[in-house]
This record gives sequence, C-alpha cells and structure tokens, in this order.
Amino acid sequence: MSEMIERVAKAIYEEDDPWHKAWPWPNLNESQGSPEPYRRIAAAVIKAMREPSEAMIDRFVSRALCVSISGEGGWSEYARAQWQTMIDAALVGEG
Repeated sequence: MSEMIERVAKAIYEEDDPWHKAWPWPNLNESQGSPEPYRRIAAAVIKAMREPSEAMIDRFVSRALCVSISGEGGWSEYARAQWQTMIDAALVGEG
C-alpha cells in the first residue's frame, strides 16, 4: 500500500467514524471491520484526481509563470508547491 493511499484512507476513516479516537487507525475494532474498505475508497479517490481539471492546470501555469525554481528552493519544493496549488484549486471548487 502506498503512503498516499494510507494517508487518504486514514483521513477518510477519521472523518467518517465518530469512534476514530477510541479506535485509532489502523487498529479498528470488530464492528468497524478491516481498514481495507477505506484503502479501496482512498485508491478510488486518488485515481479520480489523476486527471487535473482545467482550473487546476490554470493555477499551475499561473503560478509557474510567477516563480523561479531557485527561489522555490529547488525542484522538489517547486513540485510540492505546484501540487498543493492544484489541489487547493480543486478544494475551493475551482476544479
């Protein structure tokens, strides 16, 4: 299981289950069952986000034209910031 699938599955579980503090991820109790359904949902969510929306692409391009790689701290930080910019566009309803 990838780190991102696990992170998203945990977030879904914590948002969905009011008992998540009593039964922290991934130690679910018998009535909650296995963490696998949350992992399957997480994988589906991530797959759905694979193709960016036009708004996400627009945000990426707009930001790319306004920054320099050296000012971003290198390629890794630039990629991280661009990813966050695109996800932010999706979360605020632009994407």
